[in-house]
Amino acid sequence: MAGRFVAPDGTALDVAPTCRIRATARPTPGSRIAFELWLPRSGWNGRYYQLGNGGFGGSIHYPSLAAEIARGNAALLSDTGHSGTGFDARWAAGGPDLVVDFGHRAIKASSDAARALIAAYYGRPADRHYFAGCSGGGRMALMAAQRYPDDWDGILAGAPANLWTRRLFGFAALQHRLRATPGAWLPPAKLPAIQRAALAACPAGTVRDGYAADPRSCRFDPRRLLCRGGDNPECLTAAEVETVRLIQAEGFEATSAAAAEGWADWILNADSDSGHIRFATEAMRFFFRTATDWEVARFDPARDRAPAWLRTAVDADSLDYSRFRARGGRIISYFGWADPALPPHAAVDYYRRVEARMGGVAATRQFYRLFMVPGMGHCQSGPGPDSFGQSMVSPPLLADPEHDVRLALEAWVERGRPPNRLVAVNRRGAQGEASGITGSEILRPLR
Repeated sequence: MAGRFVAPDGTALDVAPTCRIRATARPTPGSRIAFELWLPRSGWNGRYYQLGNGGFGGSIHYPSLAAEIARGNAALLSDTGHSGTGFDARWAAGGPDLVVDFGHRAIKASSDAARALIAAYYGRPADRHYFAGCSGGGRMALMAAQRYPDDWDGILAGAPANLWTRRLFGFAALQHRLRATPGAWLPPAKLPAIQRAALAACPAGTVRDGYAADPRSCRFDPRRLLCRGGDNPECLTAAEVETVRLIQAEGFEATSAAAAEGWADWILNADSDSGHIRFATEAMRFFFRTATDWEVARFDPARDRAPAWLRTAVDADSLDYSRFRARGGRIISYFGWADPALPPHAAVDYYRRVEARMGGVAATRQFYRLFMVPGMGHCQSGPGPDSFGQSMVSPPLLADPEHDVRLALEAWVERGRPPNRLVAVNRRGAQGEASGITGSEILRPLR
């Protein structure tokens, strides 16, 4: 195919000359892992990129494949073994095989097929193999390195939902408390006051353009906002104070409570078909298999837990990257401090535990680096600079390893140049034009 391409969902794309392969992998009798492998007809750079899926997976994002072709990469996306949307887990009622396919088997089955197809088409194998994704795709990226370390050279893991079953349980617990405890619901109208107070608790000089450089240095206690007289949007009731403390305990930052696409959309959304409440409901009904009519009001922490086999199949929670490191594999991970969908502090905690397992800070930095992005939301967006080449909607300012995280990973894998800094820019003034850049941020790997 070449030129105008209309994807199955109706999206029209301009695509360079490409060999489009549609296939289905069936590693078990019950598996039906649909995938598409796109191969540049000319100018292939020798790289293979496999892309991850958000949430519960279930679909192929064609603009992302087209973006890979524009970079000269061979690229693959699968549906993770079922058809659906990222918020839909009804497919999991089909049995454990489908869950295992989603959890990790689709990664291996489709990449094995891609290796054979690439070698047949080009007459040689790919020079390098990369896995890139954010959110659920970030979970898949870390899963690829943990379960199949011999298959990958470079991993780009954005906002990884690697402890996915634990996150789902946490969503359910918090949403239950918000809805079942009298007075616990936090009106979104109070979020601006919470954010202002949280930013005011940051050290002088660490707040710029409405976001905190490093929220860990801010000492916000929501009790400071306790109402002294009548209830109003500038104060919190005692029950609301406890709610903010619980949200903070889950790992979310109050310094970005009122950000666009923030707490009001993900945590405090009254619509049961959106945000954390939707993920929690889908998980309990079909993923954890508690009951198909489960409602958050019935949450029971002693009962509503993921079974052991599910955690094993889905959670990319290993701390041991010994085999991946030994073969020269490299990981770059990134996470926004203003992320309202997944907790930023969970990313830092996981990375610290990897450091402890892999021999300390210096030993871990030899193969794995985490960049925490001030003011960035989930994968991109948020009040701070959020564009450093991590996705097609977050283009870098310049096509070099300091501005484009994809090029930074390639430089580390292929030329041994570790990423010591990245430059993120804010493009909200205009669509990708230099005149629209309203800010920038120097990102350093977590130490």
